Amino acid sequence: MAATSGIRATVGVPVFNGERYLAQALASVREQDVADLEIVISDNGSTDGTEEICRDAARADQRIRYHRHDANRGGAWNFNHVLSLARAPYFTWAAADDIRRPAFVRRCLEAFAESDPATVLVYPRTQIIDAQGQITEDLNDAGLGCDEPRPHQRMAHFLRAQAAHIFYGLHRTDALRSTRGIRRTVGNDMVILTELACRGPFALVPEQLFWQRRHSEQFSARREGQVAWHAPDAAVRFAFPHTKVSWELCAAVTSSPLTAAERARCLATVPIAWTLPRWRGPASDVRTALGVRPRTAAAPRDAAQAHGAAR
Repeated sequence: MAATSGIRATVGVPVFNGERYLAQALASVREQDVADLEIVISDNGSTDGTEEICRDAARADQRIRYHRHDANRGGAWNFNHVLSLARAPYFTWAAADDIRRPAFVRRCLEAFAESDPATVLVYPRTQIIDAQGQITEDLNDAGLGCDEPRPHQRMAHFLRAQAAHIFYGLHRTDALRSTRGIRRTVGNDMVILTELACRGPFALVPEQLFWQRRHSEQFSARREGQVAWHAPDAAVRFAFPHTKVSWELCAAVTSSPLTAAERARCLATVPIAWTLPRWRGPASDVRTALGVRPRTAAAPRDAAQAHGAAR
C-alpha cells in the first residue's frame, strides 16, 4: 500500500481476545507525542470484549482504522495482514498487552534521521512489566545497537543476546515488506530479524521507552497455546522446535539478497551464535527422535507469540 502524505509512522495492532490489557495498550499508542501517525487494528475474530474496546477507541480517535475479521486465521496471518494495511514509511507492531512510553515513535523517528540511511530498524531500551503493570526487570540492552557494517556481525550480536524484544521496534516499512514476513514457525521473531539484519543495520534509542508485559496468559507460557497461535483450527504440533529454529534462521539467510561470501559468513554465524550456545535444546530434540523421554523444558521463546491473548 502506498504511503499517505503526512503520515510518517503506522502502529499496527494485531489482536485476538485481548480485552484484559488492550485499553491500556491503545491508550499508550494514542498518547504518542507525534501527530503524524496512524493506528491500524486488525481484530482476528475476537469473541470477548475486544471489538467494543476497539470501536470505542476508533470513535474517539480519527487516526484509528479498525478492521475486524469473522474468523481467527492465526497470529502469523494477523501480523502480516496488519502490515499490509500500513500506509506510512515506518511501521511498528504493537502487542495488545505491551505499553509504549509517549516518546517511543518520536525518538525512533529521530534516530532514523540521525543514523546510517541504510538503517532498517530502530528500537528503544526495554523494561519488563508484570500483569499489574509494575516494572520487574531492566533488560541488559544498553549495548544492543546492532549497527555493525556486515550482516553476519549484526546477526551475531542480537542472536547471542536472544534479543527478541527488538522485533517491536520501528521498522522501515519497505524493508520489512521485502522479507518473507512472519513465518508459521516457532522463533518467527528471530527469523524475521535475521532477514532484516541481512538488509541493513539497526539502531538503538538509549532511553527506556518500551514496557513489555509478561504474564501467565501468554501463549509462550502454554505449549499448546503456541500451536493455537499459528493454527487455531488445525491439529498440528511443532516437532523438534529447537532444531527447526536453527533451520529457519538458515532459510532466512539464504532467502536474503547477499553476496555468496557474505551468505556463507551468515550461515556460519547461525551455529556459532545461536545453535551451539543453546546446545541443550537441539540435544533434547535428538533425545525425542531417539524415543528418550525428555525432562520438562520450555519451548523457545517467541516474542511474536509471547503475549498470549493479544493476536
